[in-house]
Amino acid sequence: MRRLLIVFVSALLCAGCMHSKNLDEYAYVLNVGVERGTTMPYLVTLLVSVPGAGTDGTEVNNVVIAAEARTFSEAAETLNAAYPSRLSFARASLLLLSEELVREGAQSEFLDFSFGKPDLWQNLRVAVTDGPIRETFEGWTSDSDPSLRKIKTSVGELAERSGLCADIGYSTYLECVRDGRIDALLAYAGVNDWNLREDMAGGDAYPYLGGALLVESTLKTTTAGSAVFDGARMVGVLDGQHTMAVLMMTDAFRSGELLCTLPDGRTMSVKLHRARRPRMQWTGEGMRAELYLEADVISPQTVPMTSEECKAFLESHLEQMLVRVFTALRGANSDAMGFGRLAAKRFTTVEAWEAYDWKAAYRTLSVTFSVHIRLAHNPREPILE
Repeated sequence: MRRLLIVFVSALLCAGCMHSKNLDEYAYVLNVGVERGTTMPYLVTLLVSVPGAGTDGTEVNNVVIAAEARTFSEAAETLNAAYPSRLSFARASLLLLSEELVREGAQSEFLDFSFGKPDLWQNLRVAVTDGPIRETFEGWTSDSDPSLRKIKTSVGELAERSGLCADIGYSTYLECVRDGRIDALLAYAGVNDWNLREDMAGGDAYPYLGGALLVESTLKTTTAGSAVFDGARMVGVLDGQHTMAVLMMTDAFRSGELLCTLPDGRTMSVKLHRARRPRMQWTGEGMRAELYLEADVISPQTVPMTSEECKAFLESHLEQMLVRVFTALRGANSDAMGFGRLAAKRFTTVEAWEAYDWKAAYRTLSVTFSVHIRLAHNPREPILE
């Protein structure tokens, strides 16, 4: 009896091995891109990492492959049939959507149908590109860095370190689109073209917009700024400085560098840090939003102000920026600052909130911004008296 049991267990173990695959038989999809197709509704582009491509089996080769299809599953199966290695989506970390597609809101049906399984979208961050997806993906790869260690797809790290870029996952994106309490703000990428562009909030044209950074390197794609949404439709672009202002309001800001012009015409660089959560409250005439930040003056070495004057100057500058960005967002019907979350708290049931036309009320919403800054001193540099 014991011998029969051993034989049976051995047979089960061998059966599991019969369908196993070696690691080098897989090619790992890192990024997924979706844009308009020519003969079919969608063109699905994949950035694929193929391990063991070198003679010693340690190098990694990255390739871009694409297929037109009606659904993501159809595209994946087409590419699996054409590609020599089995494609695995276990390491996919970025979903890149073309600006042309999202300006129409045409991505919604594709994403709802194709990305319904949690095992696919739970690790995906979402971004928008202003150029062809193939060029954007190829711009993130180079012969000098084939392992993708230094490509700028680490959106989360960039957002937390600099505040110049939004960071949102696919599940959060869907939540923004469906429940109406806040509109999505997605990372914005593009192939560098050396042209400064103003965003929807206007003002100074900072080189903090995806594809518009004045960068010359083997990596031709830049991620900076954000794509602004009204529901499922993209309605504009914010540069990095204005993205920072929105992130401050949604409590997604940790630190970043603010640039502003002093009365004497010089540019002042200030490192900002989140001090505490923003505070929003209803008033008799609208809403009041208060921000709490810490600030370190980086340059210039001297400014013609006392500490109190500098503090007041920075608070006024940020308040004016917030008003300008909010006005632009409201004009595009985008509640990317998330005032709808406070409005929703006034309703006791989901049904009552869904019956309320928040967007109609938002178009006439008045918000008063108040910024509170704690100014830090650096004893090594006599910046302030």
